[in-house]
Amino acid sequence: MKECPGCGAVHDGHRWIPEPDQEVYSKLKEKKAEKSNCPGCLRVERGQVEGVVTLKGAFLTDHLDEIKNVISRVEKNRHSRNVTSQILRSSEENGEMVIETCDGHLAERIGKEIHKAFKGNVDMKWQEKDTFVRVLWQRD
Repeated sequence: MKECPGCGAVHDGHRWIPEPDQEVYSKLKEKKAEKSNCPGCLRVERGQVEGVVTLKGAFLTDHLDEIKNVISRVEKNRHSRNVTSQILRSSEENGEMVIETCDGHLAERIGKEIHKAFKGNVDMKWQEKDTFVRVLWQRD
């Protein structure tokens, strides 16, 4: 067994488990698990961006907290199933928010959930054999 020191995910010999239950933790203590970064934390360490979400428009500035809550919920849900689903960084400038993700599917899901919750226009462009996606959401 391996344990990721970055996010606490556990590798059981077959796959990485993002949020292990108490039984898995007790096995870790018994076996003195090896410390090893999970694929998600390795992507964060390398700065590997596989998705970019850009949010624009007057609606964004008026509803920023609500939009951030949706983004946080989506990341948490995706990460509970896949250790690579992490936000690398986000920035806000000039009424625009840019989010860089370590997983293209997380970027896609963020765009879809923002569109579902707040309407507006969403455009997704996959590149490089479906490994990188740019998502643009806008509402004025």
